[in-house]
Amino acid sequence: MKISKKLKVLAGLTAFVFVGIAAVKQPNTDQFKNLQVLPKNITVDSLDKIMDKFTANLGVDCRYCHVRDKKADTLIFDKDDKAEKEIARNMMRMTTDINEKYFHFNEGVKASEVQAVTCFTCHRGQPMPVKESGAKK
Repeated sequence: MKISKKLKVLAGLTAFVFVGIAAVKQPNTDQFKNLQVLPKNITVDSLDKIMDKFTANLGVDCRYCHVRDKKADTLIFDKDDKAEKEIARNMMRMTTDINEKYFHFNEGVKASEVQAVTCFTCHRGQPMPVKESGAKK
């Protein structure tokens, strides 16, 4: 039961983040380069919150998906040199598709507001999805 409550709280918080993203408009659309799934006009604060959720839900840090500039010892966020970054994009698309297809309860509620499936649903704090011990092969 505790896991169910945690999942509900996490789903609610994730929904809150996505609703905030949709509600906030920022005039500078060139602030971030190479955004392919998230809105191009996302705010720094909203993007940071989403990335923080990814790190928590997968138990990784930013270097897991983003390339490090060894000379400057900084991350280059717009490069696509790591496969993990494209996998993360595909996972975002997948969860959005699942939520829109299976958790669209009525015309007044959008799937992005419900967020029934999140990264944590499968990953549970691990970089690779957790395999259920009772799962059938």
